[in-house]
Amino acid sequence: MVNTLKRIRRGFLDMGIRRKVLIVFLLVGALPFLCYIILSNRYTNRIILERERSLTELALEQAVSSVDNKLITYNNLSNFMFNNNAIMKVLNTSYHDDYFQMYKAYSDTIEPLFLTYYALYPDLEAITIYSSGDIHPYNNYILGLDSLYQKEWFPQVHNQYIPTWVSAVEDGKPYLYSTRLIGDIRQYKSSNYLSFRINYDMFFEPFLSLSEDKYDVAVTAQDGSLIFSTSDLPREELTAFLTDLSDTRYLKLTSSIPETGWNICYYKTYTSIHSAVNAITRGTYAFGWIILLFLGVMVLIISVSIVTPIENLTEKIDEVRTGDMNDLSVSLGSSRHDEIGTLFQTFSRMMGEINHYIMVNLKHELEKKNYQQKILYAQINPHFLYNSLSLINSRAILSGQNDISEMVILLSTFYRTALNKGKDITTLENELMNIQAYVKIQLFSYSESIEVVYNIEEALAGVPFPNFILQPLVENALDHGLKNSLKKDKKLTVTVKKEEYMAVDFISIWIEG
Repeated sequence: MVNTLKRIRRGFLDMGIRRKVLIVFLLVGALPFLCYIILSNRYTNRIILERERSLTELALEQAVSSVDNKLITYNNLSNFMFNNNAIMKVLNTSYHDDYFQMYKAYSDTIEPLFLTYYALYPDLEAITIYSSGDIHPYNNYILGLDSLYQKEWFPQVHNQYIPTWVSAVEDGKPYLYSTRLIGDIRQYKSSNYLSFRINYDMFFEPFLSLSEDKYDVAVTAQDGSLIFSTSDLPREELTAFLTDLSDTRYLKLTSSIPETGWNICYYKTYTSIHSAVNAITRGTYAFGWIILLFLGVMVLIISVSIVTPIENLTEKIDEVRTGDMNDLSVSLGSSRHDEIGTLFQTFSRMMGEINHYIMVNLKHELEKKNYQQKILYAQINPHFLYNSLSLINSRAILSGQNDISEMVILLSTFYRTALNKGKDITTLENELMNIQAYVKIQLFSYSESIEVVYNIEEALAGVPFPNFILQPLVENALDHGLKNSLKKDKKLTVTVKKEEYMAVDFISIWIEG
């Protein structure tokens, strides 16, 4: 354990400063802050979910209480009308086709009472009494019992003396009915059913404002039949979903309505809940990233102001150590007056002095070399050489030795262009004359025939050119290329042209052998 800690400490000490700053930033700043952001976000999410659940439970209980009060109200109204003597008298009177008396009973007793109830209960869409008595239907207030028999839900209310609530879809529209038998059959000869048709949407409106997010509510009867639902799922799938308690994708809350025993199921996807949580999460992470960005900028400032200058100084020291001393100057700027600035200025002055001594020594060496070269040129004594070659040429001409005369002229041209009066720069024309003379002299010593081709642009003749630079290339092409070549047709090609596509004057020279 101790050895491991020592190795870690040694590894940290041997790291570069920039890496040390980065590790300190990660360990002291970034990682603790990220851990804080993640933990606080998880804690916030849990609190928000618990708060969402408690608020939804409270809203659901309030909605259940509101619907339960409506049920109690309508049940009380139904109980009030159960043994209403005036209504029962109208329903059980034998009119014997006296429609006037029947109409008068309807208009004096039934209609005013029903209109009063309509005014008192906005959710109440229709009050209908289905009777088996000897009466004529009137304004949907009074209908024959046969009309009730045709309802699909009649078996659920048959012979029920307590208000029975059913939900039905008629003509594509949902309705809610409360139906019961009224009157004592032992006292009255006719069977009469009282039915309330309640506005479906208005009755269940308290369930439509439980949350601002998307959710669904289902109301089922004690036998499992569906009374109300905000879901688009078919009834069979919805019933199976409501009974599946293992689905963890949803927040499910249940309740019941005491008056009817209806079961209420509120369900909402955790995705919709998390959408609100994610808004807070994004804000938290955005703030966290801003803090991390600020810390990163501070690290960058430290790196630029401290680490980068030290790295630059280290690179300069390595250049001096390895001998790469093309540029020994180091500049930090006059505004830096701290310890790093003092270090750089001192090192810069030291390198400047070293550079000065090197340049002075180099200048002396160049002057010495030029002096030695001039002495060598003076020793050659070109005038003596040229006069001697001219004398040999004259004797060869007088003796009819034209080959010797030509070789002497070529040799004279070669030395004249090679020496170039001791100058380092000549013209391209003189340089080409030098290699032409050299090639012809060399061809005299070859037993094989070699074709020489010059492709030279005349406009380049006066271009300044380094002296005696092409001759070694031509010599290499002859001695190491053509001389040992097994080709039958040996050819030396010298091409000189100007490259038009270059931004500056550029001459391309090709020597092929």
